[in-house]
Amino acid sequence: MDLSSSFRRLCLAVPLTFVLVLHGCALIKTVPPTYPPPQTVSEEKVERNEFSVAKEDDIIGQLVFVRLEKGDTLPDMARHFGLGISEIIAANPGVDMWAPEDGERIVLPLSHILPDSARKGIVINLPAMRLFHYKENGKSSLFVSTYPVGVGTTERPSPTGQMYVQRKMVRPTWYVPASIAQDHRKKGDPLPAKVPPGPENPLGEYALYLSKSTYLM
Repeated sequence: MDLSSSFRRLCLAVPLTFVLVLHGCALIKTVPPTYPPPQTVSEEKVERNEFSVAKEDDIIGQLVFVRLEKGDTLPDMARHFGLGISEIIAANPGVDMWAPEDGERIVLPLSHILPDSARKGIVINLPAMRLFHYKENGKSSLFVSTYPVGVGTTERPSPTGQMYVQRKMVRPTWYVPASIAQDHRKKGDPLPAKVPPGPENPLGEYALYLSKSTYLM
């Protein structure tokens, strides 16, 4: 199913409201909870994952509910709405990742805590596997966009610290590092010395080469 061309009714999560009525000094009667009508938001607005926030704010976005249509999978939804696969699976325990029920209601965890760091340029939260891009929006607010990212492993951890973008490349060629080539040879899955641009290239369509050599985004 082409998610980009479909229309969905997306509803923001809202807190439940209930009222306690006090009779005299001792009797408390509970009243059934009242449910505010769900707020409908446009799919286009939600899928952008871009926000304008006050500089002192620590949270962006909101939880969103959506009903799946025939042919939808959790990886489809994660890709379309800018979520990592681990994020959407954790938010929907018990939902079959590849064959959910038609019409099943799932949660899109599109609320994020901003990292405790300088809010300037690109910041990557490694435990959350999420990138945040900050741009100034006047004296008191910021534009923030966020994207899921892959990070290093225990054996090959991602570097930490401040770096800058040294150069940019469209449709980069991947020169396979010797350590990765060696691992694949041991598994009987040898890799070529380099992988040209295209669907088989793990770097994708764009690369940002960092000041720490051999690392890029």
